Amino acid sequence: MINRLRVSGVLILALSLAAIACGDDGTSTAASSSILPFELIQASDFTFEVDPFDATRGVFHVTTTVPMICSITWGETADLGKLNNSLTMNGTGIIQHDVPLPGAEAGKTYYFTVQGSTADGRVFRSEMAMFTLPEVEAVAEPDEEMAVHGDNLAVGASVVAASSEFSAAWSADNAIDGDMSTEWATLGDGSEGFIEIDLGAEVSIVGFEFITRSMSDGSAVTSEYRVDVDGTVFGPFAAGTPADPGFAAAEVSGRIVRFMLSDSSGGNTGAIEIRVFAPQAMDETGG
Repeated sequence: MINRLRVSGVLILALSLAAIACGDDGTSTAASSSILPFELIQASDFTFEVDPFDATRGVFHVTTTVPMICSITWGETADLGKLNNSLTMNGTGIIQHDVPLPGAEAGKTYYFTVQGSTADGRVFRSEMAMFTLPEVEAVAEPDEEMAVHGDNLAVGASVVAASSEFSAAWSADNAIDGDMSTEWATLGDGSEGFIEIDLGAEVSIVGFEFITRSMSDGSAVTSEYRVDVDGTVFGPFAAGTPADPGFAAAEVSGRIVRFMLSDSSGGNTGAIEIRVFAPQAMDETGG
């Protein structure tokens, strides 16, 4: 009985494959079910750069001739191991693919392949290749006299509210976890985005930082923000980047702090980190 079932299963599978391989008119459609060369739908070269807003990651760019779901698999060896795609796809196919590569280092060489599928079910894949991110100039250290402060009080605080979250992986909690590899992203709030945190008690504050997230296509970049501390509003301040956090001095006491975006390039705006600084401790100033 078992052998008969196995034979029947093989026969059904063979018939199914035959149906896929042939159209109604008897012509072969095997190409539609095989992996095709990516170059058939490639409208630009593969290019790689260091993210101008975040030097801790690279960005991969390619344009395709038709909308498609596209991803890049990459790694330090031919075994690859890392997979990224563009957040701007938002569940559908796109033509301009700008994909952040977290952890990719300038001057380092990586292996990669690119794969994507189109709405008609075709799958395309590139050959294994290698890329090297270009070296970038060292960023000057921030002026210590302009950024004198104590601990970041936002780490250990709790999120009271946020305008929205793109998904659980991009939650508002990511903005106060002290981890520069995570981000809070809104669901397309643009300059209407905000995040509010509770510091747990009324404390003295000497300044803020809002480290903007960014999309590699130029969207989701916050340029200015304001801060409301228990009803007192400060700013607008220039948003910072990982290379230049943009410390904004403001002396106030309070507990509930709301960061409000006031100018941005639109899209899924948000922050890598928001920071609320206490005064510098006396033993750090020599007092």
